Amino acid sequence: MVPSYSRKAISGQNNYLGMVTSPKMSENEMGDRGSKSEFLNLKPKEISVKEQRVDGSYFGLNPKLRCTLTGFERNYPFKIPSKQFNNKSFSTFIKYKINPWFLTGFTDGEGCFSIKIQQNAKLKTKWRVRACFSITLHIKDLLLLESIKNSLGVGNISKSGEKALIYAVDSSKDIPVIINHFDKYPLVTQKLLDYLIFKKCFEMIKQDKHLTERGLLEIIGLKSNLNLGLSAKLKEAFPSVIEVNKIEYKFNGIPDPFWVSGFVSGEGSFQIIIRNYNKGVFARFSIHLHVRDLEVLKGISTYFKSNSIEKKVYILKKSAQLQISKFSDIENIIIPFFNKYPIVGMKNLDFIDFKKVCNILETKKHLTSPSVFNQIVKIKLGMNLNRKW
Repeated sequence: MVPSYSRKAISGQNNYLGMVTSPKMSENEMGDRGSKSEFLNLKPKEISVKEQRVDGSYFGLNPKLRCTLTGFERNYPFKIPSKQFNNKSFSTFIKYKINPWFLTGFTDGEGCFSIKIQQNAKLKTKWRVRACFSITLHIKDLLLLESIKNSLGVGNISKSGEKALIYAVDSSKDIPVIINHFDKYPLVTQKLLDYLIFKKCFEMIKQDKHLTERGLLEIIGLKSNLNLGLSAKLKEAFPSVIEVNKIEYKFNGIPDPFWVSGFVSGEGSFQIIIRNYNKGVFARFSIHLHVRDLEVLKGISTYFKSNSIEKKVYILKKSAQLQISKFSDIENIIIPFFNKYPIVGMKNLDFIDFKKVCNILETKKHLTSPSVFNQIVKIKLGMNLNRKW
């Protein structure tokens, strides 16, 4: 049935108010209505969710479903008319809880702990101080941000520029949820130090110490070692602030396989390398980090339980890279690992294409068949930054 496009229907209300104007079925207008689908952490059969398939949103993991926007679109945290985004990248109805170690791993890659200090003439100190936890992603990963929000139960999602979304938790009543999570499932990379500073500042905020000049200066001193340090404006306003030394970082190992899948969902890359002159095709898995997290890369390489993998950690001037391109390692270690502990988000589509090419490489048909070789080229041209959404 094709619903009528009345003024109310196209301005945000659901299709229940629309009148049936034609008995014809159109997949573009309204897909088959389902009843339930099962999802586990990131695998099938644990959490039941109801879906209503209509044009405008999409769930990228198998089975693939289009789903309605939640409630009235005009009341959503940011405006998403059904046709505003290109097809098959989003779902705002299906939500599932993410494995907590996955969430920590993803935060190690993409999260940010910050202390925001802004001028406010109404306050005694003239400065407003608040703690904020945030994750910023491309707009195509709306589903992943919604799942993170659903898992933590706090925070809001809003647009950040034309092509980005930010999930942020900055309410004093909600920050304890963030602290409870990362105390129970600790960060692994250097970001752990940022979290400890963030946590200490929030403890001071809870005690209202930020409302005194002495407390404000102490928080600014702590903030000087948080992320990129103090802004030029704060340095000018507080030239005599005493910086606090950071705690020394120590890598304590990889805590859980879901931490790896979460971290790779943020920082990993699945690539297909093609050498046209001899039809050479290579599959490569890589992670590129700042050199200060070199021990983390070494830890990941050994976590895959292959003696040959550790030799693939390269050090540049200020960065370090883990590269795995030996086909037997890709086929026997990398692919089975991420089949068991799935990649989430749009990067999962890159992993799916990566596996397709590896299946072709195993047959070696690309070496003798131009059509098969061109099939690999076509898949590669739709991966990573070239993927359309």
